[in-house]
Formats: sequence, structure tokens, C-alpha cells
Amino acid sequence: MINRALILLLTGVAGLSIFNSCKSNPDQSEKEVRAVVPVTITLPHIGKMVEYTELMATSAFLVKAVVKSPIAGYIEKCMVSAGDRVVKNQLLFQLRTKEATALQQDSLGALNFSGIVKMKASLDGVVAMIDHPQGDYVLEGDALATLVVPGSMVFLLDVPFELKSRIRAGQSCKLVLPDNSQVNATVKSILPSMSGASQTQRVVLQPLTGIDLPENLVAKVSIVRNAKAGAVILPKSCILNDEIMKNFWVLKLVSDSIAIKIPVELGIRGADSIEVVSPVFGAGDRILSGGNWGLGDTTMVRIINHE
Repeated sequence: MINRALILLLTGVAGLSIFNSCKSNPDQSEKEVRAVVPVTITLPHIGKMVEYTELMATSAFLVKAVVKSPIAGYIEKCMVSAGDRVVKNQLLFQLRTKEATALQQDSLGALNFSGIVKMKASLDGVVAMIDHPQGDYVLEGDALATLVVPGSMVFLLDVPFELKSRIRAGQSCKLVLPDNSQVNATVKSILPSMSGASQTQRVVLQPLTGIDLPENLVAKVSIVRNAKAGAVILPKSCILNDEIMKNFWVLKLVSDSIAIKIPVELGIRGADSIEVVSPVFGAGDRILSGGNWGLGDTTMVRIINHE
């Protein structure tokens, strides 16, 4: 009985010794390890921000000539086709009056009456359309063909009234064509009337160089909507936002390894950069521009690149 009690006593002492040993020497692997995120940073810069509104302009020929029939009769000959270039006084159509046609078909008629009327071009240009082919019967005043002057090509731009103050005669602009090529142009004139339905004012844009383009071609025009000098500018990659695009913030370094969340108010937004209205960042403030998505407030970071 004494030996059994002694064994129990020794076992308890050994267990207590082991417990104290474990308590005084904790496992070093259980220490908390905080993740460090690799990021890139950039500095704000001061410059001019410009905000554009993109509108559509349509090509058109300002100078057109419609060849009309002066008589009621038949088109005896058509000397041109759509797309042909013609010069002034070139013969286009030969018409015969309906009376002459009737007499010509009358075998008993002895009158030598031709009734031929020749239609000539009134200017140098290109035949845009043939309205009636050879053999057609036309009335007096019917359109036979339409001539256009290639050098009169312009683009017609319908500008909303609220942007009227941004347009002035002689102003330079760029036309972006569907193939992404660009054409320099100027504002030739502003027509003194508004469209009743859309409340837009028509503006005539004159290309600076002669270009061979078809009519009704649609081009994009960027109009300056707002401009500000001395704006604090950051790349778009610096700006973070919530799901509803209502709240915006950036992550700013407060030391070489800690970034904190700073709510911001945005101003003019460009293609690749954004104006920060508030708070006012200094030129030396380091803002995260890469690796910042999904990071919370007060994050441990490691700088891997400086843009």
C-alpha cells in the first residue's frame, strides 16, 4: 500500500513539472505572423485637367447641284453614270419632248421637228446620283441627277445648348473616323437656329486638308466640357471605390511599411488620370498605385516599384 501511494505521488510531481516546463517555454511557432503586401507607389503631380464630351458629326457636301428637266418628255440619252467626274458644260442628258416623240412616231407627219433638249453640267463635280435612267418619261421639274463638289466636304455637328459656350468660330478640333484615323478641322460656322426636338444647334466643321470621303460618314468629335489648371492629379489605378461607386479613397503610406485609408473627393476625370479635390495631397505624398485592390485600412506593405 505504501509503495502504491509513493508511485502516485511521484507521478503527480512529474506531471506538474512537465506542465510548468511547457508554460514557461511556449512554442515559438505559435507567434502571430502579419502578411506584408508587395505594392507599387506613385506621387501626385500638379497639372491641367481637361474633361471632354464626345459628340458625333456627319459628313456632307455643302455645294450640290440638282439637274432638273425643263420639259415633259423622254430621256433619249444618258451620257454619265453615278460616280463619274464631270466638268462644267459637259453634256449629261439628251431629252426629247413628248410632242416631238409623238410626231416622230406618226408616219403621216411631214413636220421636221426634233424636239431635242440637251442638259449640261453647271459646275465641275462628281455625279452623286442618277434619278432617272435612259428611256424614262419625266415631267417638267423632275430631278435627273445630282452633282456634288468634293472640295465642299464638311462635317455637321449638332451641339446641345448647354455646350454652346464651348464652341466658337475658328476653334480647332479633331475628327476621329471609324478606322481610328484623325482629321484636323476648324469650326467654320455656327448656324443661328436650334432643332426643336433635340434642342441642339448645328455647327459646320471644315477639314483643314482635302480628303476624299463619302457623304453621311459619322466621325467622333471631342468638345472641351471643363478645364482646370493647377489640379492635383493621380492615376486612375490609385482610386478605390465601393460597389455603388459612391465612396472613393486611396491608400497612402505613412511610413515605409504602413499604408492607411484616406477618403477622397474627385473632380475632373480623364482617360487615365483623375483630379483629387480633397484632401490636398503634397508632392511628396506616396500613394499606392498597384497591389492596392482589396486592402483594408492600416495595412503592412512592401514597396517593390516606384512609378
